Amino acid sequence: MPKGPDDLSILDDAELWRRIPPAQIVLDQNHPDGPIRRPSTGAFDNSSDEEAMSVLLAAIVLEAGRTPRDTLIRFASFGLVGFTAGLVRAHEQIVVREPEPEEPAHAAVVGRKSKALKRTLARTSRWVILPDDPLPTA
Repeated sequence: MPKGPDDLSILDDAELWRRIPPAQIVLDQNHPDGPIRRPSTGAFDNSSDEEAMSVLLAAIVLEAGRTPRDTLIRFASFGLVGFTAGLVRAHEQIVVREPEPEEPAHAAVVGRKSKALKRTLARTSRWVILPDDPLPTA
């Protein structure tokens, strides 16, 4: 798990992107705009023994001349959603940079993910890239 304080150089309005695997996409039949595909709450769980959720800093990706689709090259059929650092901070999370050799835009959202936060992220994240595979309608 990453250590250290919240990285305040990542502003609250900074967009964070999270890759969403096909198995964590659901058809929401109860959405006010009609049935839509959205991430499941499970897409925002921490990994099994950590309290960090892997994300990408959208600005770093774009500043490097990359596109959102470039972040999915090794992740066939995945979608990509965006939400702000301020949203997760409002739920007692911290955001830290964790650049990796193969992904300089990598960061982490650190803290226990409450049911309320996972539900909020699942319902309010915006699709940056819709997944390739359509879900069945029934």
